[in-house]
Amino acid sequence: MSIKQQLSSLGAGLQSLLYPTLCLNCQRPLFGKEEPQLCISCYGELALTNYWKQAENPVTDRLTGRLPLTFGVALYFFNTGTVCQSLIHALKYYRRPEVGIQLGRELGNHLKEHPTLADLHGIIPVPIHPTRRHERGYNQAEKIADGMAAAMGLPVFDRALRRTSFTGSQTKKSRIERVDNVRKSFAIDKGDFSGKHLLLVDDVITTGATLDFCGNLLLEAYPGSRVSIATLAITEG
Repeated sequence: MSIKQQLSSLGAGLQSLLYPTLCLNCQRPLFGKEEPQLCISCYGELALTNYWKQAENPVTDRLTGRLPLTFGVALYFFNTGTVCQSLIHALKYYRRPEVGIQLGRELGNHLKEHPTLADLHGIIPVPIHPTRRHERGYNQAEKIADGMAAAMGLPVFDRALRRTSFTGSQTKKSRIERVDNVRKSFAIDKGDFSGKHLLLVDDVITTGATLDFCGNLLLEAYPGSRVSIATLAITEG
């Protein structure tokens, strides 16, 4: 190793010692390059749904009678105070887009050889309003889609849908308020997906109102199309 490389390595070591990378959940120092940025203990607390092993599951059940799905899946269970919540909040509120890419890649790895998704044409992230995008700096659903696309070898159609109104956060709204909030909030944008199988992607499914509306928009606009959905997490209850 050259003197320059030794000095660079020493500098990196000192920086790590003085400014250690912290676990996104418990804030304990990390000394590796964990993806996502969690200590071993916190990573072990993430609760996988394994819904990709079930043709019918709580994701598909939540949209029964509202959106005709080919397939539906979520990666983790989401509850208040959990490691999953810390990751979603880091992605959405603390400018950590890499979390979406990393978790999207993990989800994509579970789905890339799923027989029901063998004919997928591409991935469509749920859009956010330009005002929200400006505030956040990115669309979290696009980051998830990018990670999934890398794992699955699929294109991302980030202009297939657009958000037409800025309705604010859905987090504290009731089921009825969520449905009213998304009504007329989305529109078809660019592309022709007639006869195609599309994977609609978002961060968390709660009532399913957003996915319901976006999925039906696609089905109505493109004859013969089919829609599947994938999210990083699903709320329980």
